[in-house]
Amino acid sequence: MPEVNQRDHYFDNVKFVLIAFVVIGHVLEPLYSTSESAKAVYNFIYFFHIPLFVFITGYFSKKSGKLGPYLVLYVIFETLYTLLDYYLNGRANLKFTFFQPYWITWYLLAVILWKIALPYFAKLRYPILFASCLAVLAGYSSTELGYNLSSLRAINFFPFFLAGYYMKREYYDYLFKWPVKIAAACIVILTLGLLFRYGQNLNCEWLWGSYSYSKLGSPEWYAGIYRVAVAAVSVILSLCVLSLIPSGRTQISEPGIRTIYPFLLHGFVLKIMDHQGIYRYIDTWVDQMLLILLAIVITFILSMKGVEKLCGVLFSPNLSWLYKKNRSSISRAQ
Repeated sequence: MPEVNQRDHYFDNVKFVLIAFVVIGHVLEPLYSTSESAKAVYNFIYFFHIPLFVFITGYFSKKSGKLGPYLVLYVIFETLYTLLDYYLNGRANLKFTFFQPYWITWYLLAVILWKIALPYFAKLRYPILFASCLAVLAGYSSTELGYNLSSLRAINFFPFFLAGYYMKREYYDYLFKWPVKIAAACIVILTLGLLFRYGQNLNCEWLWGSYSYSKLGSPEWYAGIYRVAVAAVSVILSLCVLSLIPSGRTQISEPGIRTIYPFLLHGFVLKIMDHQGIYRYIDTWVDQMLLILLAIVITFILSMKGVEKLCGVLFSPNLSWLYKKNRSSISRAQ
């Protein structure tokens, strides 16, 4: 256990690894339908990176944080990404859809929903089980929730948020034992091999958690079993990844402190890259490896302190003018 006031570098490492996987997954997405290798790696990443990110978010939600900063970030970046989309794609009309998040901004809105729901679920005797059942049942919804308010995605990943919330620091120590690490490495390698060999028919939309079963082409009454199976694989792979990440201070610990910056900014870089036609030059697996390396470099660059200083006004705007002055301050001034 780290001493009081001493930073736990393990979680900085975890956050950097996860945000790197986010950027890698997004940089491979345009190749999903044309490259079997890109599809296998993409599916592998999406089996665990969103559930694990949600899990870590839940872990750090033990202290009731304010919802305002998330809402402000959502409004700012939803606006900026809408403007970017309008400019790059030459839209006829500029349309802001704050109730249907644009791409990566869905996560900010989902965090708000999870934090609102948390106090109510915390009163239940079996909150994770209840949330898991709700996630499975939500897939049968006749009303297509889709991306509206990130609602269906928020419901599907809420069990991971609760699991992180109830996770204790000492439980992680079991993952650091060498037999567990060896087993984790074997499972990761085996999963990648299976995805390369047999995973070409896997629909990545099952991993997004955004659609009902009927929308995914599985209107059967037992379709919920598929959701349970996907969640089971996600849990296993998430534990494996947590086990394999270094627990001490490393080169990725310091940039892991500022993962919010690459998370919200990398989309601008990738959208511009796509618009410039970079994917026309990606033909071989070597090109794809270079693309993955580029994604890691982008993650490092956007995690630098200089980016934090440069973009501070976007991530921490001064909103004091929105609030009334404290009554005690007014009385002292009289």
